[in-house]
Amino acid sequence: MKKILLFGILFLSTLSILYSGDEPTFGPKTPKGIVQNDDINEASGIVSSYKNKGILWTHNDSGGENRIYAIDSNGISRGHYLINGSTNRDWEDIAIGPGPVDGLSYIYIGDIGDNEAKYQTKYIYRIIEPTVTLEQEDEFKIVTSVDTISFTYPDNKRDAETLMIDPFTKDIFILGKRDSKARLYKLSYPQNTTSVFKAELAAQLTFPFDSNEKQYYITAGDISYEGTEILVKSYSNIYYWKRELDKTIVQTMLTEPLILETSFEPIAEAIAWKNYDDNGFYRINEEKFDYEGFSFNVKAELFYYPRKIITTSIKNEKVKDDINLGQNFPNPFNPATTISYYIPPKLSAKFTGNNNVELKIYDILGNEIVELVNEIQPVGEHKIEFNGADLSSGVYYYSLKIGNYLKTKKMVILK
Repeated sequence: MKKILLFGILFLSTLSILYSGDEPTFGPKTPKGIVQNDDINEASGIVSSYKNKGILWTHNDSGGENRIYAIDSNGISRGHYLINGSTNRDWEDIAIGPGPVDGLSYIYIGDIGDNEAKYQTKYIYRIIEPTVTLEQEDEFKIVTSVDTISFTYPDNKRDAETLMIDPFTKDIFILGKRDSKARLYKLSYPQNTTSVFKAELAAQLTFPFDSNEKQYYITAGDISYEGTEILVKSYSNIYYWKRELDKTIVQTMLTEPLILETSFEPIAEAIAWKNYDDNGFYRINEEKFDYEGFSFNVKAELFYYPRKIITTSIKNEKVKDDINLGQNFPNPFNPATTISYYIPPKLSAKFTGNNNVELKIYDILGNEIVELVNEIQPVGEHKIEFNGADLSSGVYYYSLKIGNYLKTKKMVILK
C-alpha cells in the first residue's frame, strides 16, 4: 500500500503541472493505427500497461479465445497470452492495478457479461502483468499462475461490461449495464479466490443527459493510475469524475459527472487511461456491428484523445430544458430522410446566450460525413432533409449539438 500511495503522490505532482482546472478537456481524436492482429476482431476491453510503457492490453468479447493481447500505441501486436484454466464465456472488460503482492501490477479480466441474465456466478481472472517490450515480435505465451475470483450479485443475475479497480484500496468495482439506475457493485479487497462470495451493492447511479434510447447501457470504465480520475463509457457519452483524495470511489461516482465533448465513436465500447505523459485516454472499436437485423464489418482501429493543457475553471452548466431530437423518418431510408428537432424557448436566456445549432452526420467509426447545420437558429420546431445518395448502405448517426448539449441517434441507409 505504501508503494501505491507513493506512486499516487508522484503522479499528482506531475498532473498539477499539466492542468489546474477542475474539468480537463481532451482531443482532438488522433487515429493511432489499424490493429494488426486479425484475431482481435471484437475488442471489448482495453487498458494501459503499468510496467510496460507504450503497451496496451485488450481481449475479445464472448466466444473468443481465453487470451489477452498486447499491442503497442500504434496498434502493432507484441504478444498474445493464453490464460490457463479460464474460459471466455463473455469477457467484457479488463482492468489493471495493484494486487496481493505490493510492488507488482496485476491484470484483471472480467467474465461478467450476461446478455440474457442466465448465469448466477460471474468470474474475474487475475494474473501478474507479463513483461512486454516494444521490440519483441507477436510472441505466444501461456500464463499458468491465475487467480479466479468467483462471485454472485446480491440482487439476482446481472449483465455488466465495466470492470475497474481502485489503486488506493485494491477494491474491484463493477457497473451494471442495463438498469433504470446503473448499479455499482463492490468486491472488497482481499477478494476471495477459494470459494464463491457475494458482491456488495455499493450505489445506484443516475447518468445525466444520455440521449441513447438504451440509456443505461454502460460499456466500459477505467480509474486512472493515480486513482483520482474516473472514466465511464455508455453508448452515447463518456462520463468523467475528478476524485478528491478524501473521497471514496462510491462517494465520487454519486456526484454528477462531467460529460466529455469528444468525437463520436458508436462502435468503440472500450476505454482506457494512458498512464504517463499527458494522461489522455484510448479507444478501440469492434470489427463486427449488428443493427436491426443488418451486420456490418469494419477494421479494428486504435484512437487516442490527448489531454489539453489549457483548461477552464468555469463549470460546465448543463441544459435542463427539454431539447428534443426526433427519430429520422423514414428509417431505414433510400436515399432521403427528414430529421426534426426542437429548441425550447428558455434555452438562449438560460444557457448559451444564443442558439447556435450544429447538426452533423457520422459513419459508424465516428468519422464526420457532412455538416447539415452550423448556425444560430430561432426557438421552435426545425426540420431538415438529408440525402444519402452518395453513401453506401449501412448504419450512420446524426448528432445535434446546442451549447453543451449533445444528442445522437442512429439511422440506416438501405439500398
